[in-house]
Amino acid sequence: MLMMMRGMTVKNFDPARYAGRWFEVASLKRGFAGQGQEDCHCTQGIYTYDPDTPAIQVDTFCIHGGPSGYITGIRGKVQCLSQEDKDQNETDLERQEMIKEKCYLRFPTLPFIPKEPYDVIATDYDNYALVSGAKDQSFIQIYSRTPNPGPEFIEKYKSYLATFGYDSSKIKDTPQDCEVMSDGQLAAMMSMSGMQQALNNQFPDLELKKPVEFYPFTSVFDTLKKLIELYFKQ
Repeated sequence: MLMMMRGMTVKNFDPARYAGRWFEVASLKRGFAGQGQEDCHCTQGIYTYDPDTPAIQVDTFCIHGGPSGYITGIRGKVQCLSQEDKDQNETDLERQEMIKEKCYLRFPTLPFIPKEPYDVIATDYDNYALVSGAKDQSFIQIYSRTPNPGPEFIEKYKSYLATFGYDSSKIKDTPQDCEVMSDGQLAAMMSMSGMQQALNNQFPDLELKKPVEFYPFTSVFDTLKKLIELYFKQ
């Protein structure tokens, strides 16, 4: 039976076919949604479709600074709402920010972060996906099912995004220079208690030997990034 989630730009979006592992090979990430990702390498998204909700669980992670850096991740949920449901669930902040898209990404363990639009602009499910994550043109990802599809692949979809108004010169390649884990290795890593705690924003006592300095005017993502770095370096 064909499963569809309405609200995406791509016609007849099939979440079951979209599910699985995607490698980010290029992106444009400005504004709030892109904070904390400036030095990311090897960014990947693991998508799991739940037909009963219906929703797509999104586990995203990257390695900071390079293959030998520390890993951070976050778990979100993509849902598409009818206009009636969207109006009923719209928060004051979302109304103020004029977030009108019917499909959105929300982070359940970080309720203070407003939901972000999530729109699959185009995909063939087997090779590429182009994903918008903002109400404007400040956040776009080029996904590939393989980590290094080659420069022609990336340039092709940068040019395609230009037809949607994106400045292709500002879409930067995402380094995929880490050793590629098999599906089994990836599943094992994702099931580790430390990774699950990070994805769900749960951190045990770090047992730090000295105080950690935080700045009151730093962003939420910078603070979380610092906490995650401390956790995984223990």
